[in-house]
Amino acid sequence: MLKKPYITARTNVLCIIGYPIEHSMSPIMHNAALKDQSLDYVYVAFNIPPNDLKNAVLGFKMLSIKGINVTIPYKENIIPYLDEIDPLAEKIGAVNTIKNEGKYLIGKNTDASGAKKALLDAGCEITGKK
Repeated sequence: MLKKPYITARTNVLCIIGYPIEHSMSPIMHNAALKDQSLDYVYVAFNIPPNDLKNAVLGFKMLSIKGINVTIPYKENIIPYLDEIDPLAEKIGAVNTIKNEGKYLIGKNTDASGAKKALLDAGCEITGKK
């Protein structure tokens, strides 16, 4: 009996973009979690040279890439190519997460909340600090 293919035409695609990105462990980590949860998703890394960023964003829309993690050097440079960014990302001036909702790309920044949680978990007092 043949096993069901891991990746099919219905498989949802998530990715991380950067330049360079070959060193990223994100695909290994995320694919293990997706498989563990039996989700029909695959997570890949795209090495995008700086001059190709705009075309890559158009490709994400057309290919219906469901979610994009953004790393160096694109956290700021990608903003003009998005359809919307949330208020926190706008205030910070950087995006590290993009959600594709029907070819409409929404940028968010989760770095700040992640850093805040790490500080609080470490017992740091951050009330009133900037």
